[in-house]
Amino acid sequence: MLSPRNLLLALLALALCPALHAQTTTVSSLADYTGPRYPGGPDSLRALVCRSTRQAGPTPAGHALVQFELTADGQPTRYTLITPPGRATDPLAEAATNALRYLEVHMPAWQPGTTTPEATPGDKFSRINVVLDFAAPTVEQAYTYAEQQPVFGTLAQLVPSRHGRYMDDILNDPIKRAQFQSSARGLVTFCQLQVRYPPEALRAHQQGTVYASFEVSESGAIERSEILGSVGRSLDVEVLRVLATLPAATAPAQLRGQPVRVRYVLPLTFRIQ
Repeated sequence: MLSPRNLLLALLALALCPALHAQTTTVSSLADYTGPRYPGGPDSLRALVCRSTRQAGPTPAGHALVQFELTADGQPTRYTLITPPGRATDPLAEAATNALRYLEVHMPAWQPGTTTPEATPGDKFSRINVVLDFAAPTVEQAYTYAEQQPVFGTLAQLVPSRHGRYMDDILNDPIKRAQFQSSARGLVTFCQLQVRYPPEALRAHQQGTVYASFEVSESGAIERSEILGSVGRSLDVEVLRVLATLPAATAPAQLRGQPVRVRYVLPLTFRIQ
């Protein structure tokens, strides 16, 4: 028989269980993708992007980045093509331009999401990044997004100790901390805290945005890191160094309940103060 004290402790534990369960559910649900959705889902988007790269026949292997924005009602607009360093004039650039034109014609309106993680506060647009892959078969290409995004459960532990009040607010709040570890914005913030301005880039007054890409595999591993948009070689090298410090995802992306490969595109900005 339980003593009165132990009985009281047991009753308190039972009373707290629903609240603890509710908090756990809220934190874990933050991995759900809440951004804009393509009609037909990630598979249909991947198929459309793949078709765009097959319009001009065989092309050199490689990747290029297409960016576009979505208006408040989901209409695509303001398309931009970004080619990898050193490939702005080779056949890949021509093939990427043809793919961009195809997407401009065939891209339908998107369904608005509940959040716009790539938009800045007050911005009327959401920015979508789509990577053109001119070599891999459709079924081997990473998804642009999935129903559940990867969770980087150890990311917060790796934030530098000198990170400022902004990060204190995130790291001390369980909900914000979980969101930081499961969003593209969190990954960008982590990488921006890690980068160091290369001295040669400072001397050359190089500044701007480097577009880096990597994939998170079905096992959560970080793979295939590359630079899709360059400002200068030394900045590219620094960004790749920082990407190498990213921890593996503790939970991979999921689509229809199965682990899937997804691709991230991170814009990392360098400004000389």
